[in-house]
Amino acid sequence: MTDQNSLQSASDFKPRKPWLAGLLSFLFTGLGQVYNGQWKKGIGFFVAEWVYSLAMIPFWSDFVSTLLCLAILLGFNIFVAGEAFASARILREYTPGIWNRWRVYALCLCVSLASGFAFEPLMSQSYETYKAPSASMLPTLKIGDHFMVETLAADDAVQRRDVVIFLFPKDESKYFVKRVIGLPGETVEIRQRQVFVNGQPLEEPYVQHTKMTMEPLRDNFGPLTLGADDYFVLGDNRDESYDSRWWGIVKRQKITAKAKYIYFPGGFESDEWSDRFGMVIR
Repeated sequence: MTDQNSLQSASDFKPRKPWLAGLLSFLFTGLGQVYNGQWKKGIGFFVAEWVYSLAMIPFWSDFVSTLLCLAILLGFNIFVAGEAFASARILREYTPGIWNRWRVYALCLCVSLASGFAFEPLMSQSYETYKAPSASMLPTLKIGDHFMVETLAADDAVQRRDVVIFLFPKDESKYFVKRVIGLPGETVEIRQRQVFVNGQPLEEPYVQHTKMTMEPLRDNFGPLTLGADDYFVLGDNRDESYDSRWWGIVKRQKITAKAKYIYFPGGFESDEWSDRFGMVIR
């Protein structure tokens, strides 16, 4: 009788698979620990990752800091996966319990996915990503450049030379990216491609001209005096940009974000690709 009971108990043992425990925790932090029956440890790792992810949001404004934060997060995920792997190797006589039901695993997956979806709007309150669609901001932004922007609150300052994202005044379903040239109350004029603000020439080392001939509106504009909430924006690629010279000013409430850095340059064929990786947008 004793031997039969011992045999029956042994048949209930289901050793944990180390590779599966490690993989589960790498993909869904803490799930490998739940698979090992160590649910408290799994919840602890999951909460720690969530808290760290929230804490790293302010550091996204700087490319190097972002890389460092992501490297630490990856290292943490590898550690958690390794811990699940190592624990599973020890559990040779493991008897599955209430935490090893498929409903529990499904719940853990749902919580993990839901937290990811919840994190996205929290992130977008501070930072968003965009892709340069045209050549209007050359040479600052090339076609296909992926860049990070910092979202602006209503009372955040917008300065001259800032590269900003705004709702296109003619079609607010579209976002444009241009450089701020004129601020509220200023008078902007363009004479022979030279920009003047309040009668003073503006130094613009970022500007590119590609055409030899002059055109009236494109190369000679104004003077235009801006209102109390008006901003005058231009593309750096002046001869190929559809900007305030053509459709007018941008209101402050329509300016949504400020460009920070290029996190993934467009076009692998460029010799400048490595130099533009992480480049601050000025």
